[in-house]
Amino acid sequence: MVLKMTKRVKNKVKDTLDQFLFSQIESNPEYQEWVQDYKLPTYITDNISKTLRDYQEVAIKHFIWLFEQDPDKAKHLLFNLATGTGKTLTMAAAILYLYQKGYRNFVFLVHQLQIKNQAVKNFTDYKFDKYLFNPKGVKLNGKTIHIRAIDRFQDAQKDAINFMFFSTALLYNRLTEDKENSLTAQDFADNAVVVIADEAHRLNVDTRKKLKKTDEEDIRNWETAVQSAIYARPDNLLLEFTATVDLENPLIHKKYRDKLIHRYDFLQFNKDGYSKEVGFLYNEETQIEDQKRLLVINAVVMSEYRRLLADREMNVEINPIILIKSTKIAKSEEDREFFHKVISSLKISDLDHLKNLSSGTQQSLIEEDRNRFISQMFSWLGSRKSGLVSSQDPNGLNAFIAEIKMRFREDNSMPYNSKEKEKAYLLPHLDSKRNVIRAIFSVNALNEGWDVLSLYDIIHFDISESKKVSLQDIQLIGRGARLCPYKLPRAYKISQIGGLFDEEHSYEFDPFKRKFDNAPHEHGRILETFFYHFVKTGTFLDNLQYALLDEGIVNKSMEKRTIKLKSEFLNSETYRKGFVLVNQQLHRSKTTDTEIDATFRREIKASTYRLYTRSLTDKEQNSIQAGIQYKTIHLTDEYFSPFIIRKALMSSENNFFRFNHLKNHIVGIESIDELIEKYLPLYEIKYSYSEGKDIDQLEAHEKLQLLVGVILPEVRKAIDRHMPQITGSHIFRPKSLSSIFQQEKNIYLVSFPIQDLDGETSDHAPDERAKPQSSHDNPDLQFDVETADWYAYSENYGTSEEKRFVKFVATQIEELKSRYKGAEIYLIRNELDYWLFSPKDGRRFSPDYMLIINDAENGEMYYQCLIEPKGGHLLEKDAWKEEVLISLDDESQIVFDAEQDDSKNYVEFLNEVKSHGYKEVKCLGFKFYNTEPRTESEFAIDFQTRMPS
Repeated sequence: MVLKMTKRVKNKVKDTLDQFLFSQIESNPEYQEWVQDYKLPTYITDNISKTLRDYQEVAIKHFIWLFEQDPDKAKHLLFNLATGTGKTLTMAAAILYLYQKGYRNFVFLVHQLQIKNQAVKNFTDYKFDKYLFNPKGVKLNGKTIHIRAIDRFQDAQKDAINFMFFSTALLYNRLTEDKENSLTAQDFADNAVVVIADEAHRLNVDTRKKLKKTDEEDIRNWETAVQSAIYARPDNLLLEFTATVDLENPLIHKKYRDKLIHRYDFLQFNKDGYSKEVGFLYNEETQIEDQKRLLVINAVVMSEYRRLLADREMNVEINPIILIKSTKIAKSEEDREFFHKVISSLKISDLDHLKNLSSGTQQSLIEEDRNRFISQMFSWLGSRKSGLVSSQDPNGLNAFIAEIKMRFREDNSMPYNSKEKEKAYLLPHLDSKRNVIRAIFSVNALNEGWDVLSLYDIIHFDISESKKVSLQDIQLIGRGARLCPYKLPRAYKISQIGGLFDEEHSYEFDPFKRKFDNAPHEHGRILETFFYHFVKTGTFLDNLQYALLDEGIVNKSMEKRTIKLKSEFLNSETYRKGFVLVNQQLHRSKTTDTEIDATFRREIKASTYRLYTRSLTDKEQNSIQAGIQYKTIHLTDEYFSPFIIRKALMSSENNFFRFNHLKNHIVGIESIDELIEKYLPLYEIKYSYSEGKDIDQLEAHEKLQLLVGVILPEVRKAIDRHMPQITGSHIFRPKSLSSIFQQEKNIYLVSFPIQDLDGETSDHAPDERAKPQSSHDNPDLQFDVETADWYAYSENYGTSEEKRFVKFVATQIEELKSRYKGAEIYLIRNELDYWLFSPKDGRRFSPDYMLIINDAENGEMYYQCLIEPKGGHLLEKDAWKEEVLISLDDESQIVFDAEQDDSKNYVEFLNEVKSHGYKEVKCLGFKFYNTEPRTESEFAIDFQTRMPS
């Protein structure tokens, strides 16, 4: 009954999310128009240590748009970002924006000393591995900006980013008890301050107390103190960041309705592929000593296998960490001693339990997945790839155990609890390649604020029958479930038959996302899987799964759908002798006159009033605007001395204009002088200025600021856009169609929880892609692809828009057959088999459908048509893909000639293709197929117009 009530409350919260600030921003037409063309300024993107992810960009854009509209509405805001999603990098981006707006003082609040120490390093120590700003220095408008940790506002430097770090308790004491030479409440009235609160759910002490109706005499807590600080002057700001906001609490729900500026929960984080999968490795033995020993053995074996596989087969260097969670500090000390006794006495027979698991009959998908990992492990350890096998050790197990004993020796472990913090200085460095710590023994000290991505295993040493799932369990597993980024080498191949790519189409995966969701049998998934080790007693596992499912940390299940190429298609000329046209990713090799014209023969708007480092009031802007004058200037000696131009180039845009970098964009340029003398003068600068600020009246430092702060950022944007370092080839060469599209393809779908109106969780797959089109229950989407002779695969598992597209093609088939008499016409679903590289900037994507029109009998034509159905919410984000598709007919060059590096087999294939004698071969692309907000008729017109007559 309690669970159902909880669900209903959550369902209610879900139903009211459109009332919150972030939803109102996203649905605002003015924001929608603004965000289409808005790109984050380079003073943000160049000055942080990592590239912002999509959802982080959205958060910052929400904030910037709101602040630009009305700074008063940005006075107190909350960013709700799930554990591990990068709250601190989002903070750093916001800080850079606010610095540019004139803020210099930032008070950072945490609730634990350990988190405070980590925050100091994150924000101020450029040598720290997880430093948030550019470790080479922060530069704005050509100036190096110092980042400092200070104790008092009196120590702040006017041009620096000044940080003060406080625990919540210490800030409360400072604001309520005057102390000489320390922070006081008056300081917040005398200085413009941005208060940044990490784990901001701690701020709501007072709000929760109101709900409980406790004595109001206790209302002077630190929440009240913070509120008084930010309201000490109009321009003070409070930015809260938390993974946990209790919106089920009616008062908190009301409090943050107009403050919650961005929400990104762990469920979405998981869906987007940024988290590890969570597995359970448990035992049900009866002897207490054996139970605990098995837990240790299971964890260290999986951990060391993970490290060896990553190093020796995947060229990835990690040191996976095990956390041993005990119930009490004294027990933790015993558990550490016990752990190392197990390690020192480890022998081959200790692995028998795992062997038996891998060969046993499983009863659930969880057990099936777990057993597959174990089976793969023993197979790999006994293979040559492991480097462990010898004539004396044919299974590699003796060598493997020796590795475990060496890696998990006592020197490579550490306790961390409220009493003992041995080697605590190593905590911030656990993800470093130099780290040797592999086991950490803790009780409750590391539940929050522990920023370690290489945590892969947790041992729960509570073996009691009565143990219950605690909030700490959920928090720790949530931390372990954050993906540890890694990059696959280009030569890496999916081991499963029918993988994602082949030799010609190998590519680098996004290091921050899971790579094997579509290859669940792949060994490398062990790098994307976290294991929780425990003794299965009572209902602990069921309750744990339920709680993790509720948080979005685990998936409901993995569901498989299989599609097969129809026998008619397999026997066709198109499959047996047909081809697909592929291009490649290239580094720029030349610069064309067209690119030079597009980049430099353009207008730049520049004005001195754009250089203000704070927001201007409407009155100030109107006053300036009334007296504005205009003239056209150029980047020549008449207006800017070569010395100033050269100095500006060296100090702007984070070294973008350094010759060693610039030559990769402008291929063939011989020196910076060539840029200054030949290319920059081509710009027409539309200069607007107020009285006394004509270009001839500016001081040298003002001209330098105009170049660095206004003009050169626009130059950089134009070079990035029109002269990217990486491009896609305009040349398309044939490849055997049968080698690209597999006869049988497995589609793996991750199931996530869905709740109905009563709050009940459904057990079936969550999205449209799980439903076959042939037997679909929605008449608008149902179509019998099984009997459609033109549809290559046996079934279509696609999005609703993809299914509508297939129904559209069904209406066009007869006309296509009439137009191309005698030709074979097939629509092929592309499940990440075929990749296209943008000729503009080399970005890759995989168009959803390929329509082949093959006049095999007469050789009149062979058309490859690439089509991408697209949901309305993705039209803006993926507009670049549409541009690539539309450009293919004019810009793709089909080449059947051999190159020097081609293999003998490929040359023979080329000769066979040429022997078909096709008179016309084309690679065609079309506008996105979309029915909302566009219409199907819009695509139909484009489709009929672009298809050759």
